[in-house]
Amino acid sequence: MSPLSSCSVAVAGALLLAACTPDSAPPPESPLVESAPAADDVVPSSSQPALFLRGYHESCDGGLFTACGETSRRTLASIDPATADALAQENAKQDRPRFLMAEGNLRGRDAVEIGRFNLISGDAWNCESRLGDIILGARGTDVLWNLEVTPAAATFIAGPNAAPEVHAYAGLADDADGLSLRLADKDAAFTVRLRAEACSEAMTGTVFGWSIVVDANGQSFKGCAWRGLAAP
Repeated sequence: MSPLSSCSVAVAGALLLAACTPDSAPPPESPLVESAPAADDVVPSSSQPALFLRGYHESCDGGLFTACGETSRRTLASIDPATADALAQENAKQDRPRFLMAEGNLRGRDAVEIGRFNLISGDAWNCESRLGDIILGARGTDVLWNLEVTPAAATFIAGPNAAPEVHAYAGLADDADGLSLRLADKDAAFTVRLRAEACSEAMTGTVFGWSIVVDANGQSFKGCAWRGLAAP
């Protein structure tokens, strides 16, 4: 019997610690179906991916991917260059299986197409992370602010001791260089803008696919953002 490769040993350990079963998490191919409330001033986003994949990426053997809810590894039929570059940079620091959430498709039983990434994490995120009821999440990289958007509301907390600021959610809209958040209460003192560019969080070692700027009550808050699985 041939000895196990270092890649197999690494992913086995990672999957034992952070694996999920089909019953414990939404399947990786759950579609994001657009369902923003109709309103004259809300332009629904047309940049929704057909699918969000979730699972563990390994750099060995040309790249392998184990989807949440599966036990066998898939080969990469294709991968977005920006995603490949972000994974390579993270693995240059420490080569290990990484949790990946990205646009893409599962092909047959043993292949995967990976598109633009949403987040890449060593151990701060896994298949059981809370994503199913969130449309958008974000937080500051310097100042510890937090934003969580659900189908009901956008809740912003400007700092550790700040009171939550809650706005009725109306939808996401395409902007020239990204996305913007639409509010039902049309509060001009609170705006959210996202750009499709990599954003790193040193505290958790996570790379997110979006940078964000929140303007609230005359102040600007910069940070990183990620898309959840809830319909926008």
